[in-house]
Amino acid sequence: MADKKRNITGSYPGADGASRPKRINPAGSYPSAKAEQPTIRIANQPKAKSELEQTRVMQTESVKSEAVKTEPAKAETPKAQEKNTEGKVFTKEVWQKYARALGYYGAILIAAVLLSCWICHIGNEVLGLVRPDKEITVMIEEGQTSVKAVAKALKQAQIIDHPNVFFLYSKLKKSGEFFEGEFTLNCKSDYNQLIRALKRDPAKKDKVKFTIKEGYTQEDLVTTLCDSLEYLEREELENVLQNYDFSEFAFAAHLPERNYRLEGYLYPDTYEMYEGESAVAVVRRILSRFEEKVLTDETMKKISDSDYDLDEVITLASILQKESGKNPKKAAGVYLNRLESETVPYLESQATVAYILPAGHGEITETDIRTSDPYNTYRNKGLPEGPIANPSEEMILAVLDAEETEDLYFVTREDGEMFFTQSRVEHLLNLKKAGEHLRGTGTVS
Repeated sequence: MADKKRNITGSYPGADGASRPKRINPAGSYPSAKAEQPTIRIANQPKAKSELEQTRVMQTESVKSEAVKTEPAKAETPKAQEKNTEGKVFTKEVWQKYARALGYYGAILIAAVLLSCWICHIGNEVLGLVRPDKEITVMIEEGQTSVKAVAKALKQAQIIDHPNVFFLYSKLKKSGEFFEGEFTLNCKSDYNQLIRALKRDPAKKDKVKFTIKEGYTQEDLVTTLCDSLEYLEREELENVLQNYDFSEFAFAAHLPERNYRLEGYLYPDTYEMYEGESAVAVVRRILSRFEEKVLTDETMKKISDSDYDLDEVITLASILQKESGKNPKKAAGVYLNRLESETVPYLESQATVAYILPAGHGEITETDIRTSDPYNTYRNKGLPEGPIANPSEEMILAVLDAEETEDLYFVTREDGEMFFTQSRVEHLLNLKKAGEHLRGTGTVS
């Protein structure tokens, strides 16, 4: 095999052993397996080149703009931020300033409101506008008549709330020292009224007397008080009796609502008081006497041992006061028998019927006892809804110490003599025997 010789001419021998002519590579590259196409030059080549460059510039600018768009925003400098905030109205600093201002003025407003409320409260007490309409008796002791001591006593009695204010007010008024003694003062009085009342010597006041008779109704009492205490107004007294809060008395706090609320508890007695005392003070004195005389430990024990409460006992005692005579304990026994009887369950008291009729009606007739009023004990079983008069202590104790009897009827003559029986037939005979103007059970038919 012939040795291969290096082709120094840049070509290989053909099949026939002849060498091929060497081609010049115009691009200066090595020959490839495939011959390149010849480049055709165009006469206006420079212009195409400039268009190509413009295209490349436009592409470059487009790429740069896209790069700018996608590139993250750089943090602004403080100066740039300041420039940006110049156009904003409510910045953080502004809000903080507003918050501080609001807090400052809010605190001032709250303090002003609280101060105004306190001043209004003080002013209302000085003028007597916020205190309750309630009378309280206060005792000014000897040696305790200075303004400071009296202010303290009024505070302890709950007549005023601010003794220091009363002290200053009295000093401004140059009231000086007050009198010693017992004073009944209304909590609703203004400071001037309190000062005037405390400057009047109780020992020099005129005293007045009035008497509540046994069996008086509340209407009778109003008439008597207005006649005896001429300064009292009837309308004011009636309003106090019906509406004033006497809950300081335990028995009055639980009374039911009725036309004459305190009926039965206005204790019959003779009273002495200073002229000019208010209607509340007068009624309070009467109720205090009832509490003192009637609601003793012994009496309260008897009531608790009985089958009736205080109001029922007073109600029955008020009927007994109107109907009985010389033997009220036995008459009370008759009424108790009727309350427990199935055959004669009606009290049949004409006094209860008279209570609902106009004053001056006269004798009770058969027509009068047909009414369905709850106070008509001819048509309603048991006790009426409340007392019909103000009974004496004697009648209250007669109910609690009633005599045991089997009688169901009694009649009381005009002179107080009484006739008792178990039979209705005998009772009708007793009615004829007793004559006219009779009281008792079943006296109207």
